[in-house]
Amino acid sequence: MFKRPLPEETRYTIILLAIVVLTPIPLYFLNIYFGTRSSAPKTVKEKTVIVSEAEKTNILTKAAAKPVTQTVRDAMKQGDYSTAHLQLSKVPKDSPEYEELRKQLAAEPRARKLPGVRKESDTSQGPLRYLDESTPHDRFSDGLYLYLVEISGSVWPKFCIQSVGKRALNITGFRIKADGKTFTIPAIAIKMEKSSAKVAEYYDAPVDQQSYDAMQALIKARKASLTYLGKGGERMREISENEKKGIGRMMDAYAALGGNFAFIHH
Repeated sequence: MFKRPLPEETRYTIILLAIVVLTPIPLYFLNIYFGTRSSAPKTVKEKTVIVSEAEKTNILTKAAAKPVTQTVRDAMKQGDYSTAHLQLSKVPKDSPEYEELRKQLAAEPRARKLPGVRKESDTSQGPLRYLDESTPHDRFSDGLYLYLVEISGSVWPKFCIQSVGKRALNITGFRIKADGKTFTIPAIAIKMEKSSAKVAEYYDAPVDQQSYDAMQALIKARKASLTYLGKGGERMREISENEKKGIGRMMDAYAALGGNFAFIHH
């Protein structure tokens, strides 16, 4: 028994329904596929600029040099040469600005006059020395102080202890007490001068770690003493307020002239 074929109208209806039902399925998958691709983030190759450490330092130096050099110039215009020297020490020494400003300061006679500091030289050809105004004017006075010597345009700090008495102690060292701290400084080389009634012995040497540490303690100390240690005996005296303040002023003067004590640290 044969089935009767569906009427043509019915077949068309079934086909249209199938198209309507099935068409969204491939469209859905196409949308997922292409939508995912279009929403994926695009990777853009960024250019990388490599800057060496030397270049970084150079860039930072140039950025910082301008305000510092301007401060030096402003200080010179106002006659504040201590500040000018202090600020000049912050300018890179290999920069053209540093050399230009250094020459301007050297050419100005008043630029080397620092408050509370006197300048002197033994001879016209001798090195220029910077001393605190409280420092003894000769060797025939007790004293403990820091002073500066200018050699070939550079300034170097020196530490000096003087002793005067009727007879020589033949000093071998010194003991400095600053509040609760004690410092012993060996005196390898002692010089001596004599007058008709007195004998002066003095220790005069570049600042080293021992003398630097002692001075740092002294400028903060409320009470301090110095003992001269010698083959001929010992002698103790108080270190005066003027001596302590003088050391502090000379440290400030050294900084104002562009110096620092980095060379003594190990």
